[in-house]
Formats: sequence, C-alpha cells, structure tokens
Amino acid sequence: MTRDAPPPGVTELVQVEPAGGGTGHALRAALSLSAATGLGFEMRRIRERRPRPGLSSGHVAAVRAAALCCSATVHGGFDGSPELRFQPGPVRGGDFRFEVTAGDAATLLAQLVVPPLAAAGEPSRIAVTGATHVPGGPPYDYVARHWAALLDRLGLPVRFELVRAAFQRAASGELRAVLGAWPRPRGLRLESRGALLRVAGTSGAARLPGEVAERLRESARARLWEAKRIDASWDIATFPSASPGSYVLLEAVFEQTRAAWCLLGERGERPEALGDRAARRLLAFLDGEGAVDPSAADQLAVPLALAGDGGSISTSVVTEELEGVVDVVRRFGIPARCWGRRGGPGGVEVERC
Repeated sequence: MTRDAPPPGVTELVQVEPAGGGTGHALRAALSLSAATGLGFEMRRIRERRPRPGLSSGHVAAVRAAALCCSATVHGGFDGSPELRFQPGPVRGGDFRFEVTAGDAATLLAQLVVPPLAAAGEPSRIAVTGATHVPGGPPYDYVARHWAALLDRLGLPVRFELVRAAFQRAASGELRAVLGAWPRPRGLRLESRGALLRVAGTSGAARLPGEVAERLRESARARLWEAKRIDASWDIATFPSASPGSYVLLEAVFEQTRAAWCLLGERGERPEALGDRAARRLLAFLDGEGAVDPSAADQLAVPLALAGDGGSISTSVVTEELEGVVDVVRRFGIPARCWGRRGGPGGVEVERC
C-alpha cells in the first residue's frame, strides 16, 4: 500500500503507530514531542478494531490542547476520526485553559502540555478541568508531588495546585500549574536508589463519613511498621471536591532517587484494605530492583528525551506503556531504547542529541 503525499507546503510527517501501551499513550507522547520539536506527525487506522473506532473524546481534547500550545494545523482532529495529521507551529508561553470531557483525566492532559510549554523558554500558567482522581490517569497527588519532584531533577520547574477534586467520571474538577522556563540541555541518571531516607504518606477523603483518611493512615502505617519497622510521616489532606472519594499516596525518598504509589478508594472497599494495599506496593518495591516506580518511568520518558543531554532510568517493572512511549520517542529521531523484559526490572536510556 502506498502512502499519501504530505499536504502542500508540509514536510514529511513522522509516522506514529501504537506499538505498545495503546493509542492514548502513543498519541500524547507524539503530541508533546511534536509541539516541542516542531516535527509534524501522522497516525492512521486509529483503534480500527475497537467497537467504536477512531479518536475518542479524550484523544480529541489532547489534540486540541497541544494545537493551542503551538498554533498547529490539524487534519482529522474530531471524535471518531480514523486518522490524524498534526503540523505544529512555534510554541508560545502564556496563560492557557484546557477542558477534557467530564470523567477524563485532567492529569494526563497536564502531563502532555507541561514539557513543550516549559521548553518554550518563558513562563506559563495552565488550568485544566476534568477528573483529578480516576483510574484512567495518574491521580493529582502523584503528579503534583512525585512527578513534579522528578521533573525538578531535570531542571524543569513546575508547581501544581488543586482547585477542586473530582473522583467520579460524571464530575468535574480543576487543577492548575505554574511553569518556569526550562533551561536545557539537562541530563538525568536514576540508576540506583542509595539508602532509604524516609517514607511519607498522604491520605485524603471528601464527602465520605467515618474518618476515612485517618483509617487509611493507620492501616498503611501499621503495615509498614510491622513489615520493616518503617515509621512513615503523614499528612491528612483537606480539599474541596465535586464528588465523594478517597486516596492514599506513599512516597519513598532515597539518597539518589524516589518512588511513589497513589491508590484510589474503590466502591465497597474498606479504608483499612486500601491503606494496607498501598503499603504492600511500597514494600514489594523495596524488596525488588529499580530506581523508580513503573509509572514514573513511562511518564519521564518524553521529558528526558526533550531535555537534550540524555540519561537513563531504571525501574522495577518494564511496562507496555513504557515500551510504547519509547517507540514514539525513537520515531521522532531521538535515540532511545528500553532494556529489560516486560513485566520484570529494566529501564529506559536516551542518548544525548
């Protein structure tokens, strides 16, 4: 099958295919890389085997947000579109407000736009409305505390604020972020942990009876102490929320790196069970290999590629999402590779470019 020629006046487009991790991960990585590098891309046969093929409403929101950041020319950026062509213009900092469909993860959209806007070399402020604590994306607290701290290691300054939480897919929350200019090139190597310095926990609950946040804390702290005599410091978060829900965040800070897990309460699950489950995740990591948690590895791949000075990150579990994002990074001409076996320890390495 022969490919169509690019539209008149448009250079050859990067061909992006979801090689792992699904369309959403590949699309968001491509949008972020495209806006930051100025290289256009094309996706075809989008979710062609799904019952509802083509772009979803969440995908369309991501395309529109990226296009707004860089005044992109977009072909096929509508709900149900089987293909997408995205040709970016220059990225400009400024004040932005983005919206995702009620229930879609506002955090995923924030992670998409932060690297290219910071790379523009001037400050920006963003606001994103949508769900802040849902299974379809990293919870707000994981992004605001853990991901932001790792970006700071890359020299990318960002500060998040939770305006209103939303735990249910029918509710709308809001987060905001302030970005500084990102001086590049900057490298990052997170290959070993060093000694464990501290474990910090945060639990929060909104519009729920029965001191849920306190019960989460006590359960997690008890498990950590019983298993490894870890005395975790703790914060009880208070925040406005559009819907009922709860979460627990555990952060392990080491001499050279950090790892974190943020788990959401599920319908019918006792807070004690959730707190215990979060503690067991951290304990399993401590007994294994890797410098960062699996979610951090795939969420750092694009910023590491854009930082320009290369680096490597080891993780306890190589995921399909990490493999998919690294495949997109390579398609944009940035030398990168995954190492290790999917489901086991490994990591990602990006060369200086």
